[in-house]
Amino acid sequence: MFAPPAVDTLSAWPEAVRAVTGSGPVTELRRAPDGTAYISTAVRIDGVGDVLLLTINARDIRRVVRAERFSLALILLGTVILSVLLSRFLARTIANPLRKLALAAHRVRLGRAREVDVPVLPARRDEIGLLARALHDMTQSLRQRIDSTEAFAADVTHELKNPLASLRSAVDTLERIENPALRSQMLDVVRDDVARLDRLVVDIAEASRLDAELSRARFEPVDLGKLLEPMLPIWESRSTNGVQIAFARPRVGTAVVLGDESRLARLFDNLVDNALSFSPPGGLVEIRATAVGEDVLISVEDEGPGVPPEAREAIFNRFTSIRPDEDFGRHSGLGLAIARAIVEGHGGRIEVEDRHEGRTGARFVVRFPGAAA
Repeated sequence: MFAPPAVDTLSAWPEAVRAVTGSGPVTELRRAPDGTAYISTAVRIDGVGDVLLLTINARDIRRVVRAERFSLALILLGTVILSVLLSRFLARTIANPLRKLALAAHRVRLGRAREVDVPVLPARRDEIGLLARALHDMTQSLRQRIDSTEAFAADVTHELKNPLASLRSAVDTLERIENPALRSQMLDVVRDDVARLDRLVVDIAEASRLDAELSRARFEPVDLGKLLEPMLPIWESRSTNGVQIAFARPRVGTAVVLGDESRLARLFDNLVDNALSFSPPGGLVEIRATAVGEDVLISVEDEGPGVPPEAREAIFNRFTSIRPDEDFGRHSGLGLAIARAIVEGHGGRIEVEDRHEGRTGARFVVRFPGAAA
């Protein structure tokens, strides 16, 4: 609060003294003991010789400034508290889940643990939840592929050991056989084992690169009628026991699918080759391709012994076969596994069932989405 001078005379106000000798107003800024500013202005009154001194206190202004400072302090404090709470909320809802996902991805990359627990975050329906579920599904798919690769490698090792052991035994025996007839039989065994190894190597290479090639393939419309018809003479030439092939040709443009033509040809080649190998002498293999709704259905039927219900899923596994003992070694056991991989790579499905009307044999049915769909 402003405190006037103890002796309130003209000399106590320097601005008044300067105003007496000057020609204009003189202003002075002072501070009260409490820090409040006040302004004093002195001006000489012409003709009278007196000095007019006016003072004004800035207490109201100071009060407003202090109130605004207090309000700003409260706003700043609230902003800091809100920022801390928001930071903790974001850390709990965004940063921590992302950190957990990053650590899980790092453990997957290191590959030291067989099973990596990737958070699924089922309660979250936002982008982080989608990311967590996608990463979890990707990890499971990667683990399944690794397991499949390991199992495939083990199966390959097992399948290669049999012909190699037979080949080694035949070669060792040849050194001790003097009888020409027996040597000829051993040479036949060697040739059969070499042929079997050749089939295994070709089919194993085909099966191992199939997934990668299908993922990079550019699918185009393929008319299955036009694809299958030129292959009929080739299949008929393979038959050594008089098996006939009947093909129900679809109308042009009705059995069109999106796919890789060479892989689709390999699919039907495997299915027909399987049907020929199971057909009795003089049997008939029937092939049909037709459009059913938005799908294209292809069936391959033979007159063989058929497939038991309990084996209808297992026959599509690698190196699995239910052939008679006399056919052992003539097939790699990969034909139907390759066929299913090609079908699934084209978004279709393959099944085996009994033939209609109680006829003997097996009926393999492949269903693809039509090109229009």
